[in-house]
Amino acid sequence: MRFAPSPTAIDSHQMKMPRSETEPMNFLFSLPHMRQLAPYAAVMLSVALALAAYLQVLHAPFLSDDELYITTNTRLVELPLSELWRLFIEPYNPFEFLPLRDLSYRFDIALFGLNSTWFRVHNILLYLLCLPLVYAITASLWRYFRPAEVASASWVAAIVTVLFVLHPAHVEAVVWISGRKDVLSGVFSLLALWLAVKAKREHGLVPRYATASLFALLAAMLSKATAVAVAPIIAMLWIIFWRDIPEQHRRRSELIWPLACLLLAACFTWFFTANSTVKEQVYWGVETAPRALSVLGWLARLSISPEGRHFFYPVFEDNRLTAMVALGGLVLLAAVAGMAMMLRKRSIEWFALVTFLLLCLPYTQLMPFLTNSLVSDRFLFLPVWPIMLLVVALVWRLQPVPRAILLLIIMLAWSFQTVDRPLDWRSREALVDSDSRAYPGHYLPAFQKIIGVQLQRGLNRDAAETARSIVAPEIRNVTIALISSDYAVRADAVDTGNPHNAVVRLQNLESLLAQPPVQIKWNTPMRHVWEYCRDALATQWNFLSRQFPNDVSVRYNAGLWMLKVKKYKEAIVHLRAATESQLIPESARGTAFKNFGLALMGAGNAAEAEAPLRAALQQSPPDFRAYCLLSDVYKRTGRIEYAARSEADCHRLAPRE
Repeated sequence: MRFAPSPTAIDSHQMKMPRSETEPMNFLFSLPHMRQLAPYAAVMLSVALALAAYLQVLHAPFLSDDELYITTNTRLVELPLSELWRLFIEPYNPFEFLPLRDLSYRFDIALFGLNSTWFRVHNILLYLLCLPLVYAITASLWRYFRPAEVASASWVAAIVTVLFVLHPAHVEAVVWISGRKDVLSGVFSLLALWLAVKAKREHGLVPRYATASLFALLAAMLSKATAVAVAPIIAMLWIIFWRDIPEQHRRRSELIWPLACLLLAACFTWFFTANSTVKEQVYWGVETAPRALSVLGWLARLSISPEGRHFFYPVFEDNRLTAMVALGGLVLLAAVAGMAMMLRKRSIEWFALVTFLLLCLPYTQLMPFLTNSLVSDRFLFLPVWPIMLLVVALVWRLQPVPRAILLLIIMLAWSFQTVDRPLDWRSREALVDSDSRAYPGHYLPAFQKIIGVQLQRGLNRDAAETARSIVAPEIRNVTIALISSDYAVRADAVDTGNPHNAVVRLQNLESLLAQPPVQIKWNTPMRHVWEYCRDALATQWNFLSRQFPNDVSVRYNAGLWMLKVKKYKEAIVHLRAATESQLIPESARGTAFKNFGLALMGAGNAAEAEAPLRAALQQSPPDFRAYCLLSDVYKRTGRIEYAARSEADCHRLAPRE
């Protein structure tokens, strides 16, 4: 009779086997586990490489907009922690209403003070939170759109995540503290998409996941307004899911969810527009379409190109403008076709292309916004994901060997860029010098070098030499005049004690700024430079006024310029000092009082404006244009009869302008 060996006997037998016999068995036993862990290992290696690249500039100082958002933003720095709710009802930065982004800054200030290192660590941690979401969304979408290839989902998700991690466009958003809004909105946008996918069930959506997705979307939009583009993507996904439900189980009530998503985005857009501190005039000239298509073309190009990365990109001044317009048009047409195709048959390639277009649309300047560059790497923070998904989906159709070679080439090319690019963020000078070498003669890097580096160090001669290298004639001339007036105000006038030459230089700059180039209508970076020069001129007038507070010519001309640029509170200070002085010429007193009244009206002090406007009519010679302003004052204060009389006097006596 035979007996089966006991477990103890088996273990004892295995323990007595030679080592050379047990090792192959252990290797074979662990091979499936190694295959399962391989995708995760690839992601971790890419994360380690990206972290090593970003940590190169961990201790870099605050740069460019960081100072406006944080270090000089006294409203935010001094906001008590007990009143953080105020961030959600009014803007706490000079440019835009982004409460969650500003809230994250306020927490950093409370915990670490104005230490740039910890602000940058915060950015990196937020970036790391994006990666598992990219992996999870990609894997889920792959299983849904390609059910026959479910087995490859983990590898596809890992490769898309690796490409996302290594993409050099992310350097700007992660290492630049002002890029916080891109990273923070990216986390919430990806979370919203993951929850939207997770909400799918056989006969509809799970309400708790769909609701959570909408809350995450709201958080994304409160971090950066352009996250509104995520709403149509979620709505598109939910409609695709709804169409997949068998017709007998399909309920139209389920369409409430995509409609709610779009309605939320529409309401936020209105709310953001109403609270934004920057108001831009919409320009719908013939240049609008080429501008939008060229931006879209550049974004498509930068999303797949391993070329060097920069802070500025010369969209309008680039020799390949026509090619970029054509590329943008091709992307637009392909995405529209893809949307139509998805109504017939689901496809991950078409979904990725449509998603890329939707995420890029807010940056195409259809609704213009002031920006240093029409295209920036940080604009691609989120659009990189769908374009990587598209690339991998297309490459996956190849045989394993060519597929692996092609993906490896892309990874290596981007790795070199990601490791090298952070070095340009060591300082503002290094950042601008990199762009100056790439685009010699372009006004954007030259102007930033002049304003941000050379004039701050008192290097006026070097600044003038840089200005003379600018190719655009209008920008070159106004920049040279700005440098000349800066020297006259801050050096010559102070040294000689005589402001006359400085006043002449400032008035010369005023005359140049009064004739802007026609391109600023559609070229927002050029308008940004022009507006900066106007603000810089106001700063110079204020500086000169502080140096010569009793000089009537300085105070009056300073007030006139503040009035032109609608800095009414500063205009009131200067014009009040001018009108109270006995040194102002008699011939100018009427106009001075009229302008003083105009400044008061601009500041919303209509009742106070009445006295100087009436004084303008009592001077010799009087300024009869005060009648026109008095008519408005009387209307605002409810004195209709006086308003009618003043309006009649305005038409009868005031000169036609």
